[in-house]
Amino acid sequence: MRLIGSKFNENVSSSAPMYVYSLAQATSDKHIFGTSAEEQSDLSAYVYIDKSGNSYAIRNMNGKYGDKKAQSSDTRVDLSISVKSSDDKTFLVGPYWDDYKKGNIGKFDKDDKGAFQFSKMEDDVLKQYDVYSVTITGYDAATLTCNNSANGGLKTVYNGGSFFVKADTKLEESNFSATEVKGYDNPVSIDAKAKTIKVTYTLNLTGLVDEAKEAISHTSAGYPLEGSTSRTNLQNAINAANGTGDVQTKFTKLNEALDAYKNDKVVKMPEDGKVYLLTNVQIDGTCYHFSYSTGRLAAVKDKAKAAKFVCRVVNDKYVFVNADDGKYLVVAATGNSGTNGGKGYITEYNAQWANLTLSKNSMFSCFDIGGRRYTDAQKPNPADQFGNFIIDKKDGKFNGIGMTEYNKADHTTAFRLEEVTYPNTVTFNAVSDVEGVSHLATFSAPFATVIPTGVKAYYVSTADNSQATMKAVEGEAIPAKTGVLLTSESADAVTMVPATDETLATIENNKLGNSAGAAKTIAADDHAYILSAVDGQTAFYKGKVGTTLGMNKAYLTLNEAGAPEAISMNFGGNVTGINQIVNAEQNNAPVYDLTGRRVVRTVKGGLYIKGGNKFIAR
Repeated sequence: MRLIGSKFNENVSSSAPMYVYSLAQATSDKHIFGTSAEEQSDLSAYVYIDKSGNSYAIRNMNGKYGDKKAQSSDTRVDLSISVKSSDDKTFLVGPYWDDYKKGNIGKFDKDDKGAFQFSKMEDDVLKQYDVYSVTITGYDAATLTCNNSANGGLKTVYNGGSFFVKADTKLEESNFSATEVKGYDNPVSIDAKAKTIKVTYTLNLTGLVDEAKEAISHTSAGYPLEGSTSRTNLQNAINAANGTGDVQTKFTKLNEALDAYKNDKVVKMPEDGKVYLLTNVQIDGTCYHFSYSTGRLAAVKDKAKAAKFVCRVVNDKYVFVNADDGKYLVVAATGNSGTNGGKGYITEYNAQWANLTLSKNSMFSCFDIGGRRYTDAQKPNPADQFGNFIIDKKDGKFNGIGMTEYNKADHTTAFRLEEVTYPNTVTFNAVSDVEGVSHLATFSAPFATVIPTGVKAYYVSTADNSQATMKAVEGEAIPAKTGVLLTSESADAVTMVPATDETLATIENNKLGNSAGAAKTIAADDHAYILSAVDGQTAFYKGKVGTTLGMNKAYLTLNEAGAPEAISMNFGGNVTGINQIVNAEQNNAPVYDLTGRRVVRTVKGGLYIKGGNKFIAR
């Protein structure tokens, strides 16, 4: 089918026609046929002509029919095809049809300028293919895609469409994928003899219940609040679906409740100290994870490379700190624009860049994340300096956008925050042998952290073969990669949150090492002492070479000759009990090692038991 006369494209003529071809997908249901100066090289170059009595219909290879204004229709529509000129076999179609914006056959008022010619597919071309007709029932908007390379026509068709597959090709159900519809099964069946492919959509209440249960199981950032109406209604619908009653009614009510739950705009926001993966979600489900694996902020498909971000809420804004190295997340602008050469991070907190905004995105469980992305010099107008993160689907590259939601087929501003575990929650151990201290723990982190209310932080200012002297940390925050001891009057765990503009403590000559950001395997030259309690005695005990200290902990380092097995702690004059028993060896009671075996001779620095008390041999 070709256009040789046009009201809207005066360059069209019989010597310079516009060839009509089948578009793979309808464009807003207004354009299902395209036009090109060159004839298509594949089978999309053809259309179907149906004749019933004196009326005609023109069908796209994808199964859609064109109506009297070239808009798509799911069913056959009679068209008025009249002879314009018998000499050159020219016809009027509609006669509304014409080239639209020099690229699509479109919708127009009645006009007789659009002139078309038709030519039949050559038999030798048709003989090269097996033509499979597609029937889709149960869901009108569904499509079927053929991924077999032998398919010479359109890859995606609607109900009534056709696949042109090279003759004698054996097709498998795995060659096809039908539109996924929530709560429906959609098996594909092939009849090679009849050359038909069928997709039958049937209700799957069990599948919908499983989907609803999975959706309601989430209570973290991006999901409706616990106790919300949408959550309550969805749970009630799940309960009803598992009970007795009409399947269609239960399906409909559960489907409605699930949609309402997914469209609820009031959701849980990120929380102080919680740790998240930030994942861009494309409309088709493609995901890209924020990562610093390349040295700058990037979006990668490999989840194993995803960065973990610790959240801090500041005046209704959100600060995200990379848990691995303490970098503050900032909006990654295109190219090298923005702060720090567009690397997507800054190493020191700066509110105008690090304080980000989060708003609910229309995609389920997702947020728009925005902030400043240009300097004053780059964009003098303040309104142009801010924008949301937006990522291209094809390659995960950052694009440019303002502070708006933008979810399109080729890029989105939708980000899901997945909560993950991370050791920035401190659990205290109760101690009874340290005067003035009831609960104790060690801590370190790759980023500066705020000292929680009710908690005191200490570092070791000096240490010798008998004791380690603690010095209180002066300041609001603990510097990054700094080992400390934390004390609390309460047994309640505390979550350590990233520091922003808090005053950092100055810590000099700290004898505490740290495992900030990664677990540490004790080596001989570490001379490490680990905080622990042995038989109720709290002290730093010599670490066994080859053992592992967990991430974000602290340990004492003591490189002195004749170092003992244990070092007591002195909190400003309050010494741990182990120092109070070091002279127990002076009586004549038998001596035992910690396994209960009696010993005749002690070794200097060794820990022993005598008279029911522990002592360190001198």
